[in-house]
Amino acid sequence: MSSAAEVEGALVEEIVDEPSQGRPIGIGDVSAATDRVCASARGKHWVQDTELDLGSKRWKPNAVSQDGTQLLYVFLQDEIPRFARDRLRIAAGKGIVPTLALHLASLFKPEVVELLVGIDADVIVLDDYVAARQLEPRALLAALADIEVPVSPELRRSVAKAVWDRISDGTSQQKGRRLEALLAFAFAQVSDLKVVERNYRNETEEIDLVLQIDNFSSRVWQKSGVPFILVEAKNRVDKASQPMVSSLITKLQTKRGTARIAILVSLAGFTEDARMQELRFSTQEICVAMIDRDQLEKMLSADDMDAELESVVRHALLR
Repeated sequence: MSSAAEVEGALVEEIVDEPSQGRPIGIGDVSAATDRVCASARGKHWVQDTELDLGSKRWKPNAVSQDGTQLLYVFLQDEIPRFARDRLRIAAGKGIVPTLALHLASLFKPEVVELLVGIDADVIVLDDYVAARQLEPRALLAALADIEVPVSPELRRSVAKAVWDRISDGTSQQKGRRLEALLAFAFAQVSDLKVVERNYRNETEEIDLVLQIDNFSSRVWQKSGVPFILVEAKNRVDKASQPMVSSLITKLQTKRGTARIAILVSLAGFTEDARMQELRFSTQEICVAMIDRDQLEKMLSADDMDAELESVVRHALLR
């Protein structure tokens, strides 16, 4: 089939498959959104009008990265058309990373979330209520955490399992980024907590996640005047060591009394020295709750994740 014929067929299928509600979405809307993304500071690597050879199909998404490893698809409709879903899956299966530029409302649709998780997509939220984030490519789960999208326990478990199944895939940087995004998503689903910082940096340190306690409850992490919980994520082959625990304790001690609990997640586990180092500070109010692979998997699959997390923190406080 010729490229022109396939594009025409795809447009017909999109019209049939996607009846618009309200003002119809036109080619001009998609073109304007594509131009906006490509003209942004983070979009200089995109090249428009580029066709991808997907083997069984050829496809011209809205843009392709200069090195051919990423594609951009602008999604402004109520649903992703069938032809686009098929090609996104094929591209992802060939190692091409999909980035979808979409509206915030799409992230509240379970079927969209499940599709994007399945293809390990990044997203650009064109109308994010924080203007500085509107053209920022992010992992889907990081965007869900930033925007505070609530999901059902069933969808949360489904999403977590899909990401968990590939938690060890890719480079060290990709594995670390994937775990951080998964934790941001998971902690954002806890009733008392919101993710207020990701990859927070100041003059002397970096913190993977900062959680804020934004609801009064009887949970063990509640204490008046102490609103923050620090989170560090380690997706490495080696166990978390004593220096890692010491560094996290120092971060707690230098937060002007605004944080007393830290959560250290290490999928490889912890050395005995790391556990003993945390105990040396048990006479103080600060506490590092350590979560290994098995504990994290149990928490992510729990019916009541709030209670499961509270149990982990409670046991850490009572050590």
